[in-house]
Order: sequence, then C-alpha cells, then structure tokens
Amino acid sequence: MVAGNIILAAVDMGTNSFHMVVVRADKQGRFQVMDSEKETVRLGSGSPDLSVEVLAGMEEACLIYNGVLEALSVYNKTVLVVDIGGGSTEIILGNAGKPIYATSLKLGHVRQSEQFPSLGEEKDGLKKDLIEELIRHIRVILADSGVIDQVKTTPFEVAIGSSGTIESIEQMIHHAVTTSNDSQATDPKLLDREFTADELSQAVKKICKAKTSEQRAKIPGLPSKRADVIVAGAVLLEEIFLAFGLKSMLVSPYALREGVIVNTLAETFASYQPGVNVRSSSIHNLALKFNTGRRMESAQHSALLAKQILAGLQSCRSGSTEYVPDVAGLLNNDDAELLEAATILHFVGMFINHRSYHKHSYYLVKNTEHLLGFSTIEIEILALLVRYHRKKAPSQKKFARLPEKSRKKVQAMCAVMRVAVALDRCNSSAIQYVHISQQTESIVLAVVPATDAATGNPYDVSLEIWAAQQELPYFETIFKRRASIIVSDGDDVKALCTKAPSERLSLKHPTPV
Repeated sequence: MVAGNIILAAVDMGTNSFHMVVVRADKQGRFQVMDSEKETVRLGSGSPDLSVEVLAGMEEACLIYNGVLEALSVYNKTVLVVDIGGGSTEIILGNAGKPIYATSLKLGHVRQSEQFPSLGEEKDGLKKDLIEELIRHIRVILADSGVIDQVKTTPFEVAIGSSGTIESIEQMIHHAVTTSNDSQATDPKLLDREFTADELSQAVKKICKAKTSEQRAKIPGLPSKRADVIVAGAVLLEEIFLAFGLKSMLVSPYALREGVIVNTLAETFASYQPGVNVRSSSIHNLALKFNTGRRMESAQHSALLAKQILAGLQSCRSGSTEYVPDVAGLLNNDDAELLEAATILHFVGMFINHRSYHKHSYYLVKNTEHLLGFSTIEIEILALLVRYHRKKAPSQKKFARLPEKSRKKVQAMCAVMRVAVALDRCNSSAIQYVHISQQTESIVLAVVPATDAATGNPYDVSLEIWAAQQELPYFETIFKRRASIIVSDGDDVKALCTKAPSERLSLKHPTPV
C-alpha cells in the first residue's frame, strides 16, 4: 500500500508464454499500468534442457493403470481402477496390461472444493443442502459421461483406488488398532490396504460432521494437509461406489508417476515386460541378489518340496475330513504363493553371516524396497516365515502383530516350510518328491529320493530325514496329528496316487526311518 494506493501484479501462465502486468490502483478502482512483461516459455527447456510432454486425460488414465499393475498382482485379472486427482478423476477398466476402457472426468477434490467453497468452512457445520447440491452435480457428470453403463456391463474382479484422496480415506478407516481375543493388538500398519462400502460410508459421515478444516485435521488417521479438500473427495468417492455398485476397494501405492516410469522403461528396454508377474520377478531378483548359485538352487528346490507338502495336506483334507486337520483348508492359492516366496528367500541372510542367518534374512526381507506387488502385511508374513524357518519353533506371541485371520495361516505355512527346508539339508536336491497320505489318525510324509547320476542309485537321504524329523513336533502341534517320515520309491507313490482318497487310509507303508 502506497499513499492510499495499492500495487497489484497479475500473472497469466499460458501454454506457450507467461504474461505479467503490474498496476497501481486507488480506492475508486482506477488503475495505471506501471509495467508489463511477456516471456515465451517451454517448460523445462532452460538450464536442465529437458523435453516436457503434456499428458492428455486418456493417456494419464492408461499410465495410472500401468502404475497399478507394477504395485499389485492383478495382471491377469480384469480390474476397475479409480484415481481421484485434484482436477480430474480417471476411470480405467483393464486386463492383461491392456486398457479395455478409460476415461477422464472433470471431477476432482480441488475442482469441486473450489466450485463449492463453503465445503471448507461452515460455522454451524456443513449444510445438508450444500452436500446434496454437490452430490447432484457429481451424479449428473457421471451419468452424462456414460461411464456407469460401461462399468456395469464389463465384469471385473477387483476395484482398485489410487492417489492421495483414496489413500487418505484408507488411512483414516484403518487408523484404529484391531484388538484380538487374546488382547494382543494388531499392528495397524499390517492391516490390508482395503476398505468396504460400509467403512467408507462411516468415514464420509465423520468427515462431513466436522464443522471446519481445523476439526477435520484432528480426525485420527486423516492427513491434516487434506483437511480443506477431503469433503469433496470423500463425497465423490462414495458416489462412485454407489454408481458402480462397489462393495470394497483395494488401494494401490502406485499410480501416475510410477506408470510414467514403467512406460519409459518399456520404451527403452525391449525385453522389459511391465506388470506380467511383478511379484514373482521381484522375489526372484531379490533372492539372486544375495544368493550364490547353489544356495539359489537349494532354495528353489525347498520351495518345490513345500508346495508338494501343502498340496498333499490339502488333498488329504478334501478326501476325508475325519482325520485330517482343518488348518490345511485355511490356506488358499495366495498363501501357497507366499509360502513358495518365503522359502525361496530363506537363505538371503547368509549374505551377511552364516551365524543366525535366519535373523539377517528377516531384516533384509522386512526392510527391502524391492518386493514389488506385495502389501505391507504380506511382506511382514514373508519376513516372519524366513525368520522362523529354523532353530527354536515360534510361539503364538511371535505372530501377535498380525491380524487374527492371518495367524493360523502363518503358523501352518511355517510348519510346512520348516520341514521342506530340512528335507534339503545338504543343499543337494537329494529328495525328488514328497507325498502326503493319511494312516488312521496320523500324517505320513513319503519321500522319494532322487537318482544319483554318477552311480545310478537313489541318494542316501538319511541326513535329510533326520533333519526333517527334528521339525515334526512343531508340525504335529500345528496340524494336530501325529506325523512320520518314510522313504519310498517312485512306484509306491504312483500306486498311492491312483487310489481313491478313502483307499489311501489303509495303504501299507514301509517302516519309518
């Protein structure tokens, strides 16, 4: 302010040039131009000498999908991706790395907050008619875009959300600590990054109930920097849930930025295949980083044995529920994948020191940034499995930080993994196959030795059998059945496999070693 006058500057940042005008104005609104400037610009073309590419809405949507594929193991699934940004919302349907449908809507948490400025501050709380006006506005744009019909006529397997608004709401929903029946608190960081429609509805009500952005900033779990725009974002997300009939949403930590990186890598390296099996490749790459050739071969062979044991237990369960534990039935394909991954990684700690290498393995797996496609809880499970695959068997308290539904599963995986690793004690792949069968009220592990190429005879697997027998007490505790290990030949196993499940109970086995 100069002698009752005010100095103002206005800057127009256009695509090709920046304009600025400086004026002196008085109280009557008269103003005099003091200076004006125009500068032709190309963003990034100055000292960095960069070429900047401006993304169109549709291209942005496709790149977001690429980012999601790099973070989550959904490459072979038909997915719906919702990304709520500041000025637009991208909706993508995709499968096998290719977008089936993509659109960019002029709906965003900042855009709608600016269009409805009273959403930010209301002394008497947010007025119901203001929220209803916002909802009507959102519904009109969704209806006119045709996106609702497209989504409802394209069957998809999972809905995924990305970017700040959805991540903030997920953090708010999962802020509360889950308490298990044994009063052991689940670490909130290990909860699945997923929320339901009911959880979202409760979160939106809580957000809208807060009268000011200062009050919203104090909502537990909600990032304070989102407090002034979260109302519009939360209402928009709930309307998307209602319009598409969503029951739940998985949250991706990757979005546009990572999608740009993935796209650039694909253009740069011909051999790069984005998102094909990001989980498997990241496990393999991490194992190779710390394992020598022989250790890597042994880890992979132990993983094969672990898969055989688990499949055998599940097969027994499907054949007869009278004698076989229900624990094996809890494990699904995703759990089998985690078991295989952990077994492949169990040796990585030897890179640091042979002594207590299982503890070093735990540290490396838990703190690595290279396990792409795995959620926080899955990485914790992998770390716990490599930690407790040897030495003293873990107690239930060791898994107390996990959600209750995961604890029995991890104990079962741990029991299987300990036996599988022991069965390759000499790192020689001496055991070719493990078959599981029931004998009265016990579980029998029939191992088939591999053939020594030098002699043509089966390998001596007495050391492997001894090592695995040391792990049976924990195995029996978890699966609630007595267990024994016997050495068999391929013919015995083939005969066993051809029999019906009910016949396997009476099959005679060789004497245990």
